[in-house]
Amino acid sequence: MLAEVQGVLIEVLEARNSELTALLAGMEERLAKLERAASRNSGNSSMPPSADDLPGKTAPEPRRGRGNGKKRQGKQPGAAGAHLAWSESPDKREQLFPEGPCACGADLADAEDLGVAASHQVIDTPVVTATLTQYDGHAVACRCGRVHAAAPPAGAGRPGR
Repeated sequence: MLAEVQGVLIEVLEARNSELTALLAGMEERLAKLERAASRNSGNSSMPPSADDLPGKTAPEPRRGRGNGKKRQGKQPGAAGAHLAWSESPDKREQLFPEGPCACGADLADAEDLGVAASHQVIDTPVVTATLTQYDGHAVACRCGRVHAAAPPAGAGRPGR
């Protein structure tokens, strides 16, 4: 009788052990997924940097500086330089004068002009605007009775109206 009870108990414990083993394997897999998701940041995934400060997220490691510090950033000494050249003949000139009152209270509009103190050149690129052109295709009737319509221009879409 004792052997029968022990046999049943062993079977129950073995079944419970296999259930717990399966449950543990599932939990380990879930834990691995959660740890991987929590360790993602903008440095090791396609996440934006704005998501780095979310709760549970680890910030990326700071990036190391350039090289070993022997080279300076930017153009190296002796390399040819590039700049926007000063134009001696600008398309337009505007004279700028100080405005408002002086600290003494006198209006600067009445002050003596001492000449140009500094010049600045600004290059403005024109704003590109679209031009809408309507092509009106006419039809003509020949004396023989045939009707001919003008061909639309290249790139024209479907006719309107």
